[in-house]
Amino acid sequence: MKKLRERRTFSQRELGELSEVDNAYIYRLETGEKVNPTPETLTKLLRALKAPERDASILRWLADRPNTSPDLVTYTLDTPDVEFDHFVTAAGMSFRGDARPTPEALLAKVKRMYDEE
Repeated sequence: MKKLRERRTFSQRELGELSEVDNAYIYRLETGEKVNPTPETLTKLLRALKAPERDASILRWLADRPNTSPDLVTYTLDTPDVEFDHFVTAAGMSFRGDARPTPEALLAKVKRMYDEE
C-alpha cells in the first residue's frame, strides 16, 4: 500500500481524505499493525490510488496473505512486466534451509517454468 501511495505522492492524510478511510488506519495498514482490510476498505483505497489492475490484484491477494516476502512484493511492484500469476506462484514457493533466492532470480525461475508449459 505504501509503495502505491508514495508512487502517487500522497501523504497518508491525503489518501485518507480521497478514499474516506481514516488516515490512522492507513498508517496501521502500512506498518503491519493492522492486516486484512475489508474488501470495501481496500476498494476505496485502490480507487483513490488509481492503482493499475495488476497492482490492485496484488494488493487484494496480499490482504489475505500479509506474511508474503516484502522484498518480493517491492520487486514485483517496481517491475511492471512481472505478471500477477508469476508473482503468486513465486510467493507460494517454499525453500529448505536458510538460502533464499533474490526476488529477481525467483521470478525468473517462475517465468521459465511457465514458458516451458
